[in-house]
Amino acid sequence: MNANLQSALFYTMSTIAQTLSGAMGLLGAIVLFALQETSRSIEKAAKKLTEIPHQSMSPLYLRHLLTRRSFHELARHYGELLQPGGSSETSTEALVHYSTLTWELDHDHALRRSFWTALLASGAVIALSLIFCGLSPQLAANARVGQVVLGVGTLGAVSCLVLYGFLLRVMLRSTPQEPIPPAEAPSVR
Repeated sequence: MNANLQSALFYTMSTIAQTLSGAMGLLGAIVLFALQETSRSIEKAAKKLTEIPHQSMSPLYLRHLLTRRSFHELARHYGELLQPGGSSETSTEALVHYSTLTWELDHDHALRRSFWTALLASGAVIALSLIFCGLSPQLAANARVGQVVLGVGTLGAVSCLVLYGFLLRVMLRSTPQEPIPPAEAPSVR
């Protein structure tokens, strides 16, 4: 048995498990605050949208959707109204608040999906690291298997770090991805 390989396996796998656990705990707290802020932004955009009178939508129904926090349904109804032929009147203010609401809903969905992906990947790598840590004496008995396990564990940890980067990128994105066409860009003088 290779004692150096056994030590390397044990310490590397235990470090990977500890590091990813700590990072996920910290990221979880940060994402929780980001989700709370996104939730407030969604509610604010929905309230502003429902404050705009529209003859084809009942104010009572709009209040009901707002009370139930049915923001996706609210966005769907306004989206139908803003489609060509959906309504004879289209308010610029309604269009602005509708686009804000839909962007916030999409951002919330992307943030949740990215966090869930990072959480699942971290859980899998942490579980494998703990298993490999416990099996380090058996894995060190065969140098080739031990080295492969070290590579797999390290690759898994690096993959989780990349997923954390994607999660932070999604979380910190504060404007829609669509660039402003040059003709519509505001001029600066």
